[in-house]
Amino acid sequence: LASAAATATAAVAHCESEKLAPVPKFVLGGDRYDQTTFSGRLQKVFEVIDFRTVLTSDEELAAAQARLAEYKSLGRSPDGVSDAQMWDAQRIVDAIIHGPTGEKMWLPGRMSMFVPMNVPATAGMLMSRSEKAILFWQWFNQTYNVVNNYVCRAGPEVEFMPLAQSYALAVTVSCTIAIGASRMLKAFPRVQALGPFVPYLAVISAGSCNVGFTRMDEIQNGIFVADADGNVLGRSVAAGQMAVFKTVTTRSMFLPVFSLLVPPMVMKAAFATGAIAAGSVVATVLELGAVCAGLAVGLPAALALQPLQMELDVAALEPEFQAMRCKDGSPLKHVYASKGL
Repeated sequence: LASAAATATAAVAHCESEKLAPVPKFVLGGDRYDQTTFSGRLQKVFEVIDFRTVLTSDEELAAAQARLAEYKSLGRSPDGVSDAQMWDAQRIVDAIIHGPTGEKMWLPGRMSMFVPMNVPATAGMLMSRSEKAILFWQWFNQTYNVVNNYVCRAGPEVEFMPLAQSYALAVTVSCTIAIGASRMLKAFPRVQALGPFVPYLAVISAGSCNVGFTRMDEIQNGIFVADADGNVLGRSVAAGQMAVFKTVTTRSMFLPVFSLLVPPMVMKAAFATGAIAAGSVVATVLELGAVCAGLAVGLPAALALQPLQMELDVAALEPEFQAMRCKDGSPLKHVYASKGL
């Protein structure tokens, strides 16, 4: 609940600030915010992870989809519908509907549920004292990551055999590193200063494997790329590999810095004052609050490091894309594809 409140509060503050800003003209499939800047990407991410979209009813979703379909049919906004209303309709659809398949994303796997689902896992990994507890929370964390990576993939399909391999490998890697490091800390007390890095190393190692295997279809078979007008040009393996790589270097490696390294620093500072005793209820509440805050800040920051929609130079893609031309006959220089979350 605390995590949901944190993300909802951030989203509300974001929406309130947007009320004072001018609304740009609506572009179907376009971006309301400048995606060439970190602040613009951050604003878009806040819309994607907005916890309030969890409460969107099927009727509201259908109305938003109908509004976008009418815009596409007319080539303009329907009569009586403002640009702000059109942007809001697209926001709702983007947060709930998986772009490559057009299907409704399973609720627990959506990015709007990432923070609430990760709070117990992160807190459990940080607070575990026994090997059984460490194993359980590493298993829980990687199980959810498989679900999230599958639901938020950039490609239309996923082979279930690689998905099973992803799950098995991620759990094995995370548990092995976590238990091995825990035993090393007990055997060599001098390295206990590295305590917070134990779950961090386990999570980024397993998380990277998790993303790679869950999205193996994108690595092997590629993802769809389109021109500036949204016309699909084909499937590119190079683009798929870039999408997975960028996801690993942002969410899998950068996000845990906030959620796994910051809370122990906060607790160390709190204990140093002598006002809070280790193991007390106050200490537990403070640590949970630090975990929630770390996730609430780290998730949008991590996702905003790279544009969600990749602009790719055709020179970096397969030869068939390099030979394509635009409508005016000029050589095609850039294509666009979803990075995935």
